[in-house]
Amino acid sequence: MVYERIASLLPEKIIKWIREELEYVGMDVGAQKFAGFVMLFGLGLSTAVALNIYIFLGFPIAPSFLLVFALFSGGTLFWINSIAEGKGRFVEKALPDALQLIASNIKSGLTTERALFVSARPEFGPLSVELKNASKMIVSGERIGTALINIPKKIKSKVLERTMWLISEGIKSGGQISGLLIQLSIDLREENALKEEIKASIGMYILLIFFSAAFGAPALFGISSYIVGVLSEQTAELNITPEQMAEYSAKNPVLGLIGISESAITEEFVVLFAMVALFTTCIFASLTLGVISSGKETRGVKYIPLMLAIAFALFFIVRILVQQAFGTISL
Repeated sequence: MVYERIASLLPEKIIKWIREELEYVGMDVGAQKFAGFVMLFGLGLSTAVALNIYIFLGFPIAPSFLLVFALFSGGTLFWINSIAEGKGRFVEKALPDALQLIASNIKSGLTTERALFVSARPEFGPLSVELKNASKMIVSGERIGTALINIPKKIKSKVLERTMWLISEGIKSGGQISGLLIQLSIDLREENALKEEIKASIGMYILLIFFSAAFGAPALFGISSYIVGVLSEQTAELNITPEQMAEYSAKNPVLGLIGISESAITEEFVVLFAMVALFTTCIFASLTLGVISSGKETRGVKYIPLMLAIAFALFFIVRILVQQAFGTISL
């Protein structure tokens, strides 16, 4: 197949990561086939977009091609990873109730495999499917510990993986399953409550970072870029000869560095610098929000589009407002 041949160009680590993410999401597609499709479609899309940008805007093909290809490929992989992590977070919230229900069923006299099957309620989502699969494995002759260890293989959750490992080790050591499940359920509820408290306590820091990047920085850049434009126009109208400039520079070296008669810093340069700075600030601020709120940078990627839209819109709005308010004032 064409897709497999194209995917063979990628490192094995990337193919392995894609295979794991597809299993977490539940997509019954080969990792190489999926990677090859993404690469081939991304190449076609990037070529078409780059050619259109070059024809209508005159922008070079190579940078726009690389940018579109990186956005499409990275966005597709991030989308799959987000679905897998969302599935895992849902399971982590439902896990304490599931463990409590399994323990109650075991106490009522049901066997372990029957308790797992009966406890697979629809409200538990993906965990319900894996509980039924584990029950079927136990009925077919598989050990209980092995069946439990297989549950996290299709759900991306470190909490679930750690919990199943603890249950498996408890069974091996001869512990009472129902008591172990109840204690784990209590511990997980306390852990979830602690996470909620942490989120509430750091909410002020999240708001501060968000408003600084999305509102504070654009407003300051909008005002400063307009001021630089006004100063550039005013200094360009000054008629200073090179001899006078040399005399002024000798008296004040700072004037020589700034340059009055021919300013190297123009309004267009400052606007471009402000846009690049805003773009970088918003990206890193979003990643910082992800780390603060959940401990993972990828959780902050969802804030990037919103933060960029607010920042750039506010930047140009502030420039327009300042220009209308002070456009008639001469220095």
